[in-house]
Amino acid sequence: MDKVHSGREGQGGDSGASGGRARQAGASDRDQNHQPSAGPVAPAEAATAANTQEPRAKPSRRGKKSQNGQRKPAPKQTGEPQQPQPQPQKNRYRRKTQAIDGIDGDQPAAKPGLRARKNMAETATNWRARPAKDPLQAQDSNQGPEPAADAPQPKPPRRAFADHYAPKKVDAWLAAGRLVRGVLRINPRNTADAYVSLDQTPSAQAQRNYPELSNYVIGSSDDIYLGGSECRNRAISGDIVAVKILTAKAAQRVYARHRRGGDRRMDKMAADRRARMDRMADSVRAVSANMAPDDVTPCEASSEDSLESAENGRTGARVPALFGTVMAIITPNSDRTFVGTLSNRPPVAKGPSERDSQLANALWFRPLDKALPIMFVPKASVAKQPRTNEICAVHMGAWDAASLYPSAKYLRSLGERGSLEIETELILEENSVSTEAFAPGVLRCLPKTPWRIPSTELKYRTDLRQECVFSIDPPTARDLDDAVSCRELPNGNVLIGVHIADVSYFVRPRTALDRMAQQRATTTYMVQRAYPMLPSVLCEDLCSLNAGVDRLAFSVMWEIEPATATVCSTWFGRTVISSACKLSYDDAQHVIDGGHLSKSIACFEHNGARTRPASAQRRDEIEASIGWFYRLSLIMRKRRFDTGALSLHSVRLSFELDDAGQPVACQPYAIKDSNRLIEEFMLLANMSVAARIEASFPDSALLRRHAPPLERRLEDVCRQLAHTGIVIDTQSAGTISDSIRRISDADTRYTVEEMLTQPMQRAAYFSTHAIEDRAEYRHYALNAPLYTHFTSPIRRYADVIVHRLLEASLAVHGNHVTAEHALLPPYYSPFFPRTNATGSLTTAIHDSQSILVPAPELLAIMAHQCNLRKDAAKKAQDASSKLFLVNYLAATALRTGAPGVITQAIVTKVGENGISFVTPMFGVDGIIYMDRIADRKNQVVSADGREWKLHLWSVKQASVTLVWTATPDPKDQLASKLSALVIDDTRHAVVGFQHNGAVETVTQTYRIFNKISVCIIPETNPPDLTVKLVMPGV
Repeated sequence: MDKVHSGREGQGGDSGASGGRARQAGASDRDQNHQPSAGPVAPAEAATAANTQEPRAKPSRRGKKSQNGQRKPAPKQTGEPQQPQPQPQKNRYRRKTQAIDGIDGDQPAAKPGLRARKNMAETATNWRARPAKDPLQAQDSNQGPEPAADAPQPKPPRRAFADHYAPKKVDAWLAAGRLVRGVLRINPRNTADAYVSLDQTPSAQAQRNYPELSNYVIGSSDDIYLGGSECRNRAISGDIVAVKILTAKAAQRVYARHRRGGDRRMDKMAADRRARMDRMADSVRAVSANMAPDDVTPCEASSEDSLESAENGRTGARVPALFGTVMAIITPNSDRTFVGTLSNRPPVAKGPSERDSQLANALWFRPLDKALPIMFVPKASVAKQPRTNEICAVHMGAWDAASLYPSAKYLRSLGERGSLEIETELILEENSVSTEAFAPGVLRCLPKTPWRIPSTELKYRTDLRQECVFSIDPPTARDLDDAVSCRELPNGNVLIGVHIADVSYFVRPRTALDRMAQQRATTTYMVQRAYPMLPSVLCEDLCSLNAGVDRLAFSVMWEIEPATATVCSTWFGRTVISSACKLSYDDAQHVIDGGHLSKSIACFEHNGARTRPASAQRRDEIEASIGWFYRLSLIMRKRRFDTGALSLHSVRLSFELDDAGQPVACQPYAIKDSNRLIEEFMLLANMSVAARIEASFPDSALLRRHAPPLERRLEDVCRQLAHTGIVIDTQSAGTISDSIRRISDADTRYTVEEMLTQPMQRAAYFSTHAIEDRAEYRHYALNAPLYTHFTSPIRRYADVIVHRLLEASLAVHGNHVTAEHALLPPYYSPFFPRTNATGSLTTAIHDSQSILVPAPELLAIMAHQCNLRKDAAKKAQDASSKLFLVNYLAATALRTGAPGVITQAIVTKVGENGISFVTPMFGVDGIIYMDRIADRKNQVVSADGREWKLHLWSVKQASVTLVWTATPDPKDQLASKLSALVIDDTRHAVVGFQHNGAVETVTQTYRIFNKISVCIIPETNPPDLTVKLVMPGV
């Protein structure tokens, strides 16, 4: 879940592990295989001339030589000394601006002649006298007189960046294939490196102009590399940008400026590290030779396997295949609220605007996210400047081409870090989670309460209120957006239904409510509360499928043959349902285990006229339905994995809070059969709807794809596992799944899944018009050719879009698609509901497509917004979980008087520079660095009262041998405190240690899957977890 470091010194550095989490959509392995350079190279200072007069030059008595070699006579001396010709100051921006001009495709300007150079010098001399245009510029009353009317006009300011293309030019060049578009991503470990992942298939014209793009596969091919801030041209992560592919010559210049030096330095560091390892290997062999064979397994240094191949080290520089530069920002990232610190301290690097003192009266904002630029805030807009240790929030504004830094608007101070409340606010602001109340214009879009389904609406819907429908959700859920039903058929088959809240009935297109929902795009779930996408009257009342009330829904129903769980026919429709009861996962699991529904569970049934308490027969129907769902889900799940699906699980923590909102208990979230029961039918509904809307609108469907894993990372993980005897077949998701299932040991299987999660990419929404090859629609992990999100419209805007597409599809094809489609059976079941509501819509049929189906370009923007907000919500959720884990561990340590908690960890990777691990108890992973243990104190926790010092280590084939010396340390009070608290798999075991005063040399060997003891030490300000190795292991 969370990345930690072996010491405070490592915070913010390049740990190299991906934290057991899938990469963001479109992420490239170059983020890790391309090593950081020395950092961003700031553009040079702008050329300015001094305001003071030049010193008088001593006239020369010698003449100048002419072209034929003869010397011309010197000018006669007069009574007035001659003024020296002003020389233009050297412009260190020239090289960079010319390089960018060359990138842009324009030829550099010719060298100016003598007269032009004189005019340039005069312009530079009078530059300071020009009045400032920027309101932030300091007004200097001693700037001198205004220039004469016939004086040379001041030269326009130098540009720190190239101007962006105009929208018309961008559209024309995109159509001509001279530009390509994609989503920009800045490497957080080295902000000089950025990448652009194309979000649509390169056009035929683009492939002709750039043959390198002819085989480009979205999500799988190499991304376009942007070297330095000039090539990034004021874009930030999440922007959709127009990019020009650089020629080989221009790419060579960019590489030489930003990467070559850093690559050479990293190669030298890797060579020095290997030389050190070779020297230590001899010493380790010597120590091992003097010990008993049972005490140690001899180990030799090897450069074949190490963390540095995927983390900090290198096996040779890898030059990016594609270089580019941003020519325009097509769609800016809508999340422009950032958190950081505000001070008077200006940045070191200054551009033309900063050198001309235009920002003398500005405060400087430094974001906590190092991938963001420093920003300036007008001092006058900040009523009270925050203290240096306070965190504040700003909104990023315009970024002028003449400035190295964008402007920002000060929003508010969040206060000093440390408390749960402040840290939660910081997480919300940092991820642009909307916490403010809904605007009055949004609330006016809601129906008046109390609300009932209009009788006219019932005419356009299929009435399913007498079906046995019920929901299964977490016990604390209040936004119930899905329910299920099951009924045995006379022919021996079963009629299964999935019923989803019809949110699109209330969230109409082109309304203030719709715009707000699109902006938020998702509900964000923090540990202590949820921040909804929609007003609570919709989330918890009108749309929520609460028991015993009539609700509008979209329903998908299947006739399924029970022996093989084969879908015989599919039906789609807009319906009215009445849920019989709300069950928790524990309630359903109790029935699966052979029990009965508790009498405390309120159940209802609809008799055609009204809703009343359920009879005993209805309760029996619910229990029988749960049994059907469970048996069918087992068959469906087995078939899904047998045919190539892949599931990798990571630890998800569940917290118990007291009345004050403080965590008092923490444990991994348990997945039960009842969870998997619902999951299988939600997946089936999503796949069925994806096929339906793609069949109806092949160029305007919103689907969800999952690209294959990053190949280089996957190879690295498999190579490490191969040394342990575990072979992973990476031909497909199914072969990977088969390889995992062959592992019998549960801990080993869990560790392998954690390791294989690292190279996986995140799934992403997309518009079908953007990808030409339908094979690229595939969802890799599910092994599904078509997939979308349909089942959670209360908390995901993407599902609302899909509901509208399905509604328009119903107007075109009715409740059942009779046309031939590989994923939609043509057979129409006679047991499906009989309805007169064919093509029932809230709009006229002839308007349905224009109102409900977005234009392809607009749909692509919506998909991008949904991707951004979903990733931000996931990041906020993970940060909230880590925050509460830190506070829980800190409170636990405080209660026991121990500075940390000792728990068990499993080694997941071994390298020359450290040991990667994961703790199954808390989902914490990270790296323990060997050089930090050897070179610094307080990096090892002693569990027996001795001082442990690491002297040597060596690596061979996914194993590391450590040579320690242990000396008595009677003053070690830390060990006595830690020995009082040890949390292992039982979570309550307390282990004491005996002090051993012997001085000895101890040799240990760690391999992948070995269990080690680590001490997790929480830090609350800022919240972080430091993990140290415990010696000897518990």
